[in-house]
Amino acid sequence: MMRELNLAAPTHLTEALRTNMTGGKTVAQLLAEAAAQAPFIGLEDLNRLIARRPNDLLVLDVREEGAFLAGHIPGALHLPRGQLELRVNEAIPDPTVRIVTCCEFGKISTLAAATLRSLGFLRATALDGGMKTWREEGYPLER
Repeated sequence: MMRELNLAAPTHLTEALRTNMTGGKTVAQLLAEAAAQAPFIGLEDLNRLIARRPNDLLVLDVREEGAFLAGHIPGALHLPRGQLELRVNEAIPDPTVRIVTCCEFGKISTLAAATLRSLGFLRATALDGGMKTWREEGYPLER
């Protein structure tokens, strides 16, 4: 009788099963840990920093190429999150530079900022709110 109902699997069933079977962490746990390790910068503060054009500021967009090309923060460097650990040393040779990571919603960039800090880029921060909020608030975009 149950097979005939064609019920959809509960939301997040795969994550719950994986976590329970392996003792691993949920995505929420990973994000909470990353947020505890990496500070955030607000939209207005970042916009002011960009306007001052400090030599030690790097905006690092960790979205996929299509999203980056559709519109990004002016002057941002593109390095997808999936390639971060493999390419960071060639892309960012100075570990003392101030890095602001950004993604669409502010979650992947939080993970990226925490990863960068663990790799010795101790001034890495994440953009609070992500590109979605940046666009909605009318901040400048570069294509």
